[in-house]
Amino acid sequence: MRGMYRYMADAALFEECLTGRRFPVAQEADNVALERAYLDALHDPGAPVLVSLEGQIAERPAMEGDDKVLLVVPERFIGVWPGETCGARMTTAELTGSIWRLTRLGDPPVIVAESERRPHLTLAADGRLAGFDGCNRMAGSYQASGRSIAFGQLASTKMACIDGMELELAFAGALDRARRFNVVGTHLDLFGADGELLARFEAEAAP
Repeated sequence: MRGMYRYMADAALFEECLTGRRFPVAQEADNVALERAYLDALHDPGAPVLVSLEGQIAERPAMEGDDKVLLVVPERFIGVWPGETCGARMTTAELTGSIWRLTRLGDPPVIVAESERRPHLTLAADGRLAGFDGCNRMAGSYQASGRSIAFGQLASTKMACIDGMELELAFAGALDRARRFNVVGTHLDLFGADGELLARFEAEAAP
């Protein structure tokens, strides 16, 4: 299950990505690990964060009365992804023209402070690439056909950053190794030759 999770005042709410339905979260099974990961990843208490988990929707007794309510039971916590959302339902972003915000490099999430710019790229229909790698502006070229993609040599400004250099190198390495892509809804995934997930992006919402 994937959904937007928030925790505040000893209560948690889970909004499932596919349906948009909202459920309270049962304080059982792997709930402690889910709460801890959420609190560790979050800068703004109470804000929603995308989480992945194995679980089920089950009936539990209501806090008051004899009624029962539907809750999400988090049987196994998988991951928390700051900076990523479910994306707009019934919407598919275009590979070209979209501003793709970097949310993951491999499995780990890309965590950026609210005051910092998030790395991103835009792919033009004529094969040009432009973006920001966490430290410098970048430009280059790419070729895409079907689900295959390859990025050419990248050029970037030469600003030295106290923070961001490690992210810059990892981002460039992911683009260099990318051989296949997939767009699902408002998410773009780049894969290596062996099928390994190298990077995930989310299309920036229109203002």
